[in-house]
Amino acid sequence: MTFSPILLGGGVTGYNFLNRTRDTQQDLYNQSPQVARDIAQFKEKIEGIKTTEELMDNRAMLRVALGAFGLDDDIDNRAFIERVLESDLDDSTSLANRLADKRYFALAEAFNFQGDDGPQLDIEDTSPDISGQLARLKTSDDLLTDGPLLRAALDSFGLKSNAGDVFFLKQVLESDLADPGSFANQLSDTRYAEFSEVFGFGEKVKANESITAFAQLFEGQFDGLQTAEDLVENEVLFEAALKMFNLDNEVYRPDFMVDVLTSDLSDAASVANAQNDPRYVAMAEAFEFYRTPAVAPDTLPPSTAEKFVEAVLDRDTPLQEPGDLFTDFRLFIATSNFFDLPTSSAQTRYAQRLLEADKTDPQSLVGLLQDERYIPFVNAFDFQPVAEERTYPAGFADKITANYSERQFEIEVGNSDNSLRVALALERELDTVIEASTSENSRWFAVMASPALRSVFESAFRLPASFGNIDIDAQLTEFKARSVQFFDTSDVADYAQPDVLDQLRQTYLLQQNSTVGASTSSAGLASALLSGFQF
Repeated sequence: MTFSPILLGGGVTGYNFLNRTRDTQQDLYNQSPQVARDIAQFKEKIEGIKTTEELMDNRAMLRVALGAFGLDDDIDNRAFIERVLESDLDDSTSLANRLADKRYFALAEAFNFQGDDGPQLDIEDTSPDISGQLARLKTSDDLLTDGPLLRAALDSFGLKSNAGDVFFLKQVLESDLADPGSFANQLSDTRYAEFSEVFGFGEKVKANESITAFAQLFEGQFDGLQTAEDLVENEVLFEAALKMFNLDNEVYRPDFMVDVLTSDLSDAASVANAQNDPRYVAMAEAFEFYRTPAVAPDTLPPSTAEKFVEAVLDRDTPLQEPGDLFTDFRLFIATSNFFDLPTSSAQTRYAQRLLEADKTDPQSLVGLLQDERYIPFVNAFDFQPVAEERTYPAGFADKITANYSERQFEIEVGNSDNSLRVALALERELDTVIEASTSENSRWFAVMASPALRSVFESAFRLPASFGNIDIDAQLTEFKARSVQFFDTSDVADYAQPDVLDQLRQTYLLQQNSTVGASTSSAGLASALLSGFQF
């Protein structure tokens, strides 16, 4: 059966009845077949919507999404809505930011397909579910420095007693769960591994485990590495050093590598130079074993490799993105020297572009790389983004479908009496204007841009139907003057006050003097009787 709202008259009396019975009527409306299907389908499928295209290709889902923001009429404006949804909200020139109607911005912000933070929607948190907040954490430190959130997260795993042991928790959170020997996996209490898995921080810090592992291996070892033979004879350190310079296969030629590492690099005919491969020269330069015969070991300054290890270990936090390396001047210089790379401004920019390139794309800057000096450098610093599952915050589907059903109910009311529809939506529309505008004048211009709000204020201010034809600045002046005359304020923001809002709504309804739906329709009575509605 088609739903028909029950209206007992129009004007103030009709609104008061409708407002008093709104919750009951809304529940009945939500049970109508089409609305119930729309709500159920949206809740069922929203987690599978990862891209703009997926939302656009599902008309039923798109209908709910648009309807939740009062944009039902745009259901067939595919190209336009797609551009809105793909707007970069941090770019003031993007379409969603440039449109005067802020409902489009609200739509783009809610789904936030282009943003790093995922879907954004103001949801009243009335439960202990904290998944929405947790989904936005980028590093273990983000969680560990947020005391209330950390305690809530630990409590959900029954681990709240560990809240004060930050060092222990950092090791748990950054464990590589794919490694059976990782810290979290070695703990007898499996809750720690489960806790770590929820956040996936271990995957994020793995990006640069090669340089960190190298530094940790060589920490405190340089006093025992006085000659090239010392390095070659230490199987673990030798293999790690070769790997850093992408020379893994040379592990089977230790004598040859001794000759490389002790080469006189000023001699073009030396073993390292004779390879015509900058990686051999870079490794020899890094460990500087060629200095040993001429200088007593205990008087040698730290080698390039030792300085690199110190710089890596002295960082308080792991490198998360290329910019972290290039803003850490000491580490950048130590890294450039270690890999024997030039440090001019142009070459530095080139190195950063290499680290930012997609290694999986054969046509990227890395895929086309021919300068072998940079290959070990690129391999050592893997900043490829960790794929993060797009998640919707808890309550997202409930909020969207609630907005959708409320607006659809208002449309049904408007089919009988449009002034009642406007009156029902008045508070929400005013709040939207007030929140989106930053000045008194901009709020009035937003009112003028909203057909519903314009009709309310023009009617309440007793302005003629032709008022919208005059100069826009003249309209602004008149709106503010009439506002002071009738409501003793010139600022739209003051209409958010409950008593002023009620006065505005009642004035509008009285001025409308609507006769549409002045008596209860037969359809409305039928709906009331069949549903057992209590008057």
